[in-house]
Amino acid sequence: MASTFRFRKRSPIGGLAADISAEADTSGSVPRCAAQINGKLWLELPENDPLHWRDLAWMMYGLSLHSDSLNMLHPQGLTVRVQDFSFPASDYVPEVAAFAMEGWVREEFNLTPSTISVEYDTRTSRYIFSWDVGAPFSDNGSGIPTHHV
Repeated sequence: MASTFRFRKRSPIGGLAADISAEADTSGSVPRCAAQINGKLWLELPENDPLHWRDLAWMMYGLSLHSDSLNMLHPQGLTVRVQDFSFPASDYVPEVAAFAMEGWVREEFNLTPSTISVEYDTRTSRYIFSWDVGAPFSDNGSGIPTHHV
């Protein structure tokens, strides 16, 4: 059964928000159409609700932050099936998808929060994102070898 996580970050200009509904499939079966995050961890997209590629990329990053823990908890395999991803069109930035997915995973599996954060900088009038170990989409913090022999 799907559960929903609501990410909210207030700021002087309103804030950031996104809701994600997803479910966990721990059967260990490899999904027919999904993205492999790491090991036996997969992300399956909503069937009837297309996502923009940037939202998808950040969502995958948010899931990857807990990939080691999830692979240890479910060595037989785990598929996270996104049912819905919604956000207000005003003031939205795709990086919010990472925070929504990370929050969903953290609550669903009772995990320690990652160290990603976002703050609004009033001097520059923009959001400042701080990411976990390594830069997003970098192999440096992912545990994936950076070179192949």
